[in-house]
Amino acid sequence: MLVRALAIIALISLVAEGAQWERRRRREPPPVELTPTIVPNYAFARVRFHSYREGRRPGWSHDYPRAERNLLRILSEVSEVYTEPAAHTIVSLDSPDLMLYPLAYFSEPGTWAITPEETANFRDYLSKGGFAIFDDFDGPWDWENFEACMARVLPGRHFERLELEDPLFQSFFHIKTLEMPAGYGAYEAPSFWGIRDDDGRLLLVANFNNDIGEYWEWAEHGYYPIELTNEGYKFGVNYVIFALTH
Repeated sequence: MLVRALAIIALISLVAEGAQWERRRRREPPPVELTPTIVPNYAFARVRFHSYREGRRPGWSHDYPRAERNLLRILSEVSEVYTEPAAHTIVSLDSPDLMLYPLAYFSEPGTWAITPEETANFRDYLSKGGFAIFDDFDGPWDWENFEACMARVLPGRHFERLELEDPLFQSFFHIKTLEMPAGYGAYEAPSFWGIRDDDGRLLLVANFNNDIGEYWEWAEHGYYPIELTNEGYKFGVNYVIFALTH
């Protein structure tokens, strides 16, 4: 199955190998919420949160919707999770609908301007078993803002650096190294951080100095080497499987 999975990933990565880098920088239309054509048993939830830097393409929508479409396509091919590329949604962080999704994906959390309503709702989500991914950081200034927001959500809890042996990185694919270049070229090497509850359950993962969603989004265009795109998909699949099983 692993060989087949890597072959599928490679095929997606090779499409449009000759695309020019300038295409990546073209202006994109505003996000459009899609309705799945089936009723899957797993839907990918991207979180809409309040930000101090809003615009035509706010940070929370970065890589949308291509990133989740491509990840869900791979997930449906390599696992028994019943899903499809259109099975994704956008949910507001202060909405009770957040509780419907076992995994919540945050893009560019360094721009987060957390509200009291978001604070309370997100705390409830994590305490009830939810798992969160924080992706796409632009350096220590992003981390400082994100860490301050999380201190309001989970006061008294601290981040710990996650190591390769953590079940998160072995939940489906057996990831062999956490050393990888960032998709956009970060100031420091990427690292992975998490917070646990009193029982030791991992509540979230923060892909610091990294943008794994970038690998998912541009797989069809061949912007990154196949090996890196494959690794990005492995992390994504592991995160989903971990959220569904822990």
